[in-house]
Amino acid sequence: MNPKPKYQWLAHSARRSRFMADRSIVALMVYAFALMVGAVAVGFAYVADYAAEWNKELFENHTLLALCLPPVVFPAVLWICNQFFPGAAGGGIPQAIKIIRHPKPRLISHLLGPKSFFGKLILTPVVLAAGASSGREGPTIQLGAAFMGFAHRVPAIARLFDARSLVIAGGAAGLAAAFNTPLGGLMFAFEELGRSKLMKHTSTLLMAIVLAGLVTLIAQGNYSYFGYSNATIDWGEEWLTILALAVFCGVIGGLYGRAMLIVVNKNTAVGRFRSQHPYWFATICGGLLSLMAYFIGAEVLGAGYHETKLALQDDEALPAGYFATKMVATLISYASGVPGGVFAPTLSIGAGVGQFFAGLVNHDAAPLMLLAMVGVLSAITHCPITAFVILLEMVDNHELVMPLIFVSAISTQVSKRILPASIYHMLANQIKVSFQTTSTPDSKPEGPKT
Repeated sequence: MNPKPKYQWLAHSARRSRFMADRSIVALMVYAFALMVGAVAVGFAYVADYAAEWNKELFENHTLLALCLPPVVFPAVLWICNQFFPGAAGGGIPQAIKIIRHPKPRLISHLLGPKSFFGKLILTPVVLAAGASSGREGPTIQLGAAFMGFAHRVPAIARLFDARSLVIAGGAAGLAAAFNTPLGGLMFAFEELGRSKLMKHTSTLLMAIVLAGLVTLIAQGNYSYFGYSNATIDWGEEWLTILALAVFCGVIGGLYGRAMLIVVNKNTAVGRFRSQHPYWFATICGGLLSLMAYFIGAEVLGAGYHETKLALQDDEALPAGYFATKMVATLISYASGVPGGVFAPTLSIGAGVGQFFAGLVNHDAAPLMLLAMVGVLSAITHCPITAFVILLEMVDNHELVMPLIFVSAISTQVSKRILPASIYHMLANQIKVSFQTTSTPDSKPEGPKT
């Protein structure tokens, strides 16, 4: 029997109270997962940075041994990925975007499941220890997306949050924790990962992103990724120089993105060889990287973080032609198919572009390096707001707010004439997943995952 009319509001109020209590508990569960994403990101950063430092020391003390690592480690790691950790190869951000577009259970299990998670966690430091010109930030985004994707398996969370929203929040939380840029993580969630896809219960998931960044703040202190910079530029008097730099960054970034697509697209000669002979291709990539390190120097190895930080903080000039050699080294490392991202190397390339341009116009290098970093990043991601906010948090310099916004906007528009969409979204289009569990003796080895 239904309650009497005058008591109906009491029954409704009780149901609503239970519903709100359940929502609060689920929100706390999501926050707990976000805090764990932050903890994983901090631990992963420590191990990855140690691996990169180890490679630099090895190159200084035992150069020939260090040069032997890439052509041996690259194909070995790729084989391990394909055999035991499917979905772990490649950068990490395209995988997250692929899931956001198509949040199907089998695809999530393949690209963000336990195998891809642990493969990325274990093998990325191995690749960095071998000297790959790669970063840990893209892999951290995939780790965060995988962790929050796993949260969707909890029935209480699944009833309130869809898988797509959790993956977006997890990827952005990974970025926030990797760079210690919580605001950049928020913008990345909307501008790059989300795009037209809206998150449900946005306030809860945005708080989850911030909490992941808070873990980094607690564990490593209130630090800026590239230190602190007080570089300035007269916006009113030097707007023409800033405009020219923005256009230059747009062209460089657009060409850089196009080159990345050429080496992974199976319709090109390079892409076909890469697909048909993945392990030979990885060996060749490793050999080319070693040759570059032998003839050019150790700056082609690693993400370029330390070189860029020294140039910004201590005015130590980057080597001549740094942006070009770093760009080639990053393309080679990414093309090999091994785990590792291009986010941090792209910032390093941008710093080299700024120094090169400063030499052309006879200008102080520091401010142009900062502007070029945001310009090149905007050019390949087509996310001008995210690039601007991330770099602002990385260097803690509010004197360059207007020039940074201007360069990020102009370079993005210029790049679109060369690179029609974000490089991460275009790389996501290249991911082809097969769910075949058996193979015949005549089957060809599966190509490296993008």
